[in-house]
Amino acid sequence: MAIKTVRIPEIKDLKILSEDPRLNLKIVHLVRDPRGILASRMTAFMDQFRAWKIWNATGRKPHYVDLSQITRTCKDLSDSAETGFSKPTWLKGRYMLVRYEDLAKEPVEKAKEIYKFIGLDMDDKIHTWILHNTNASNAPEGNYKFTTTRNSKATAESWRLNLSFDIVQTVQNLCNTTLSQLGYRNVNSVADLRNISNSVVEPRTFLPFL
Repeated sequence: MAIKTVRIPEIKDLKILSEDPRLNLKIVHLVRDPRGILASRMTAFMDQFRAWKIWNATGRKPHYVDLSQITRTCKDLSDSAETGFSKPTWLKGRYMLVRYEDLAKEPVEKAKEIYKFIGLDMDDKIHTWILHNTNASNAPEGNYKFTTTRNSKATAESWRLNLSFDIVQTVQNLCNTTLSQLGYRNVNSVADLRNISNSVVEPRTFLPFL
């Protein structure tokens, strides 16, 4: 049984389940660049992020912008990753951290790593499904919200074309520790932000804790 959840703030909350002898719990911790998370939420939850959208569209920061949501997201990401990196005995053989950007860049290879970690074989149908759903080179941009088919490589850092530099700087200031911890490079100018050919994802290997 596989469960995808975004409602567990911290990996430590799974300690009791991981120690339950009746379960063989494996945790695949998917993380993403907080700047990309914000851009995605601004599209998916327009009412909740209306102030951010106004700021992004006009270049003028509204009187009140709720910074707590992205701040809390970064803290949860950082705290969970720190727990995993510290390698507590209760996570041995049960924890794997995966960056969304790495999965988007090499979906088949990363999927193989995940399947190996959880102890399952990845058959040809899964391989075919991944190729079909991550190589939508002809799909119109911005038409991904309600589909599973997209160009994963292009989507991973598309936030760099959609967020204003002021907003990006704000997230970088709020989430600097998290960005550094997970291997995401800051951008220091508009030109740097828009230069998609220069990835902000540092080469970093996150091996499962076995």
